[in-house]
Amino acid sequence: MIAYYAMKIISKIFCILPLSVALFIGKVLGKIAVLATPKWRLDMAAGNIAECLGTSPEESQIIAEKSMEKFGRLIVEVLRFPKLNSSNIDEIVAVEGLEYLEQAYNQHKGVIMTTGHFGNWELLGATVALHGYPMLSIARKQNNGAMDRFINEYREMVGQKVAYNRGGNEILAISRMLKEKNLLGIIFDQDTNDVGVKIKLFGKDVITPAGPAILSRMYGSPILPIFMHYHENGEAIAKIYPPIYTEKSKDKDKDIYDATEKLIAILENEIRSNPYMWFWVHDRWKDGKARFKK
Repeated sequence: MIAYYAMKIISKIFCILPLSVALFIGKVLGKIAVLATPKWRLDMAAGNIAECLGTSPEESQIIAEKSMEKFGRLIVEVLRFPKLNSSNIDEIVAVEGLEYLEQAYNQHKGVIMTTGHFGNWELLGATVALHGYPMLSIARKQNNGAMDRFINEYREMVGQKVAYNRGGNEILAISRMLKEKNLLGIIFDQDTNDVGVKIKLFGKDVITPAGPAILSRMYGSPILPIFMHYHENGEAIAKIYPPIYTEKSKDKDKDIYDATEKLIAILENEIRSNPYMWFWVHDRWKDGKARFKK
């Protein structure tokens, strides 16, 4: 529990610091994150960036490093969660497409909000919850119990409920949220080794979680893709897309594939538009160690 209380103390310090100072420290932490990342992961990230985006080796390396550097800001923003509330969230994050969320929520079928490891996905969940929408975020349980306790406490602090992405009780919680016409937040861009759809991401085969499409088909809930961007001027913007629906025909597999394919197309578009925001050091195509670790 020492780590938990240490993080609480660090959080208090960052909440006291002026934002400009906190963000400067975030930049330093980002530089440290790059240095601490295993070389094979940065090489893998740069290689995948070049293959996916057609960028030069030099530009690919820059994108790979900047995609890690942003974690410094992510950490600082989470540490400052105690300062967030419904009155100031609009000053922290601008939201584009909020009308899509309002329209989807008013259908009273629940809403499945999907995002990727893109920008600050933790701040994204906080933004939606602090706009007054009852939200359950599906999360992976952290290996470190103290850090798991800390991050879940901070998620709940800004109005989210949390369920892990494995286990019977979690499935019940997910179903309950949608039956009660609330919001469900799912990160869909990584292979969780659960039921998934084999599909192409940037022309290369990946397994993508089928959960959003399955739940949408089951409950008739709209799927709303949402992504967090950092602009060059430092502004944070949450971009919400129009809803996607999973058809309910006789061909269940095709229905699920088609909805997932639409999500992947949007993810690709977001990555192309702002490649620094995506978590490139994750071994998304499951071949990174074989190709780059020597």
